[in-house]
Amino acid sequence: MSAEPLRSQTAGLWCAGRALGSLGGARWLRRIAGNALGAAFAAYLLVPNLRFFLHTGRPIGLVFAVQQAWVVLVFLTRREPRTVSRRALDWTAAYAGWFTSFLIRPGGEHLAWGVAVGFWVQIAGLVLWTWAFAKLARSYGIVAADRGLVTGGPYAIVRHPLYSAYIVGGIGYLMQSLSAWNILVNLAAIGWQFVRIRAEERHLASPEYAAYRARVPWRLCPGLW
Repeated sequence: MSAEPLRSQTAGLWCAGRALGSLGGARWLRRIAGNALGAAFAAYLLVPNLRFFLHTGRPIGLVFAVQQAWVVLVFLTRREPRTVSRRALDWTAAYAGWFTSFLIRPGGEHLAWGVAVGFWVQIAGLVLWTWAFAKLARSYGIVAADRGLVTGGPYAIVRHPLYSAYIVGGIGYLMQSLSAWNILVNLAAIGWQFVRIRAEERHLASPEYAAYRARVPWRLCPGLW
């Protein structure tokens, strides 16, 4: 083989390597940026809860502040997904489901029974969230993606316990602050969670996930759905 073809092949391989390296670098930068933005938003949510605790001394504020600090940590250390959905509706539903619940307001009717019972309903939602989040850990994400299938703990009872926790917590808050606006926000948030569930199950479709669905037939609530 003459020197000229060899140099051409070497140059071609070098260019291909540079191109692959650039693509890998771009993916790495996008992943770091996405994780940083998620962590920043969780930190933003941490601040008002911490202020509430410092102002009122009520431990629920500190609990929610610690919750958001945990989310910040997971965003910064979570696994790189094997695949991520590219469907526009999946991305819309993911972020709409995440943000909509924050539109709820503390106004409205504060019925004595609703304030008392709603507090414990929120605690139940928080306990379920903690259990599910601890099992999900570094596989946590917003948009439908494959970071490995989690099947233990609450995921052995229902397939989407984290969304169950969001819904329970939202109902508890609604009981404490009953208004037409909060009812609409809760209904919208629940609707988006249903869309997220469909998106995630479509994205995770595989023989492994089919076997998991057979073992755990309920999505959110045993005996209901």
